[in-house]
Amino acid sequence: MIPMLEYILSQIVIRALIASLLASLTSALVGSFIVLRRLSTMGAAIAHVCFAGAMVAYVTDVDPSLGALSMSLTLATAISYARSRREGQSEAILGAAIGISSAIAALALSLSREYSAVAFSYLVGDVLGVSEREIALLFTASTITLVIVALLYRGLKYSTLDPETAEAMGLRVEVYEYVLSFLAAVLLVVEMRVVGMILAQVYIVAPAASAWELAHSVEGVIAVAAVLAFISAIAGFSISLAFNLPTSATIGIVAAVIYVLSLLLSPKRRGRCLLAFLKRECRV
Repeated sequence: MIPMLEYILSQIVIRALIASLLASLTSALVGSFIVLRRLSTMGAAIAHVCFAGAMVAYVTDVDPSLGALSMSLTLATAISYARSRREGQSEAILGAAIGISSAIAALALSLSREYSAVAFSYLVGDVLGVSEREIALLFTASTITLVIVALLYRGLKYSTLDPETAEAMGLRVEVYEYVLSFLAAVLLVVEMRVVGMILAQVYIVAPAASAWELAHSVEGVIAVAAVLAFISAIAGFSISLAFNLPTSATIGIVAAVIYVLSLLLSPKRRGRCLLAFLKRECRV
């Protein structure tokens, strides 16, 4: 019992838990606005582009983080530009980005087998191997994100709920499009190295999507998303330690289970189902 307690309280586990909580809570905040804007695919697209950028950079002896950041910011710029022009091309860009980045990553990996281990580390991460430097970087990114969202909250909220009204109020909606896309891109780059690409994109969508099923306001979605992200991180981390499972994958599965439960318990869906049932009965 004592050795187990010492392990749980060890610096390695504490750092991993801090990293998981920071990543989940910050992603839940940004993800809430992404989900409310119906841009859930953006998280997956940017994550794929980050991975492709990291692999290309690694193959060409460039810092993988630099490659991931440059490609993710390029995609974020393209998405924001398309949405600000309102030409309906953002979904096409996201779909193309996922396919093209997957092809680029596969090509980079085919050049040498030695890149497979590196690719796996970026896919699933190594949260138990997170360093103090990476914790500091993640904490800095989280703090900057919180400050930016707090300062621009009013504009982010109104441009999310009703862009036309926001413009009539004098808000520059396109600016908030760029801010949100850039925040998502930077967060995913930072988180990918710590928790992996798969969990990073789960973090930025799943808690917020679950919260949307249960809450009825922007503030409610953010609050519920933060709580669910916290629960996912703690529960997944505990289960992974208890059963010796991969931490990132376990947290991702817990987040997915919570999302399925939110779909089943959603008052919004129950209301729609009841309305559909009543309409069917009336027609009969």
